[in-house]
Amino acid sequence: MFENITLYLFIIFTISGLVKGVIGMGLPTVSLLLLTLITDLNTAISLIIIPSLVTNVFQGFFGRHLKELINEFWIFFVGSGIFVYLGTFIFLKIKILIPTILLSILIIIYSCVILLKINISINNEKSIFFRSLVFSSNGFLTGITGSLLVPGVFYFQALGFKKEKLLQALGLHFSFLSIFLGLSNSQFNNYLAKELLLISFLSCIFAFLGMYVGNYFTKNINEKTFKNLFLYSLIVLGFLLTLKIYIFH
Repeated sequence: MFENITLYLFIIFTISGLVKGVIGMGLPTVSLLLLTLITDLNTAISLIIIPSLVTNVFQGFFGRHLKELINEFWIFFVGSGIFVYLGTFIFLKIKILIPTILLSILIIIYSCVILLKINISINNEKSIFFRSLVFSSNGFLTGITGSLLVPGVFYFQALGFKKEKLLQALGLHFSFLSIFLGLSNSQFNNYLAKELLLISFLSCIFAFLGMYVGNYFTKNINEKTFKNLFLYSLIVLGFLLTLKIYIFH
């Protein structure tokens, strides 16, 4: 199996890295969806863990807002990671059809909310209860679907951070989620075989290549137009994933 999909994996991670290079996020999401279309969700999650971690560490831990973000959110980052364990545990106890459908629904909802410019306001953004709810649910959904996005992205956007701080905050959160996703899969899921780990490590090279190309293209393309194209593409991929589920189940 691995010989047949290796070329597809490298293409997928290069494309995903290009997206991240242009808009600052999207690598785990794009690669997860594309991989799930050609394989199963279990394999896809295992393959994205290392590229997601490595690229988000660079984004999250190298920036001038690191100390401020860690001081304010570290306990919630760790808390979301703990709930990844719960999500992963349940993921392995239910039919894979359920988390795959949930993944497609989450991605389609996320994309539509951004495209429709639905403003999410927070009355008490420093509420410990509300933050705990946001980060714990994000961790659980990451564990059960592999997606890092919801609802953390909406929360950080609602805080009104400028782009640099927003991307660093997301990079930090995604880094913690990726670490705990790897740890939980290593503990509960024997699917992290040596072959998968090797391909996942090698995929990092192509992810960084895509990011480099994406950074170069940001000078020549309209970021807003590209982001909208990215979101529409996610919706299409979400529907294609739903169609795959319908056809093969």
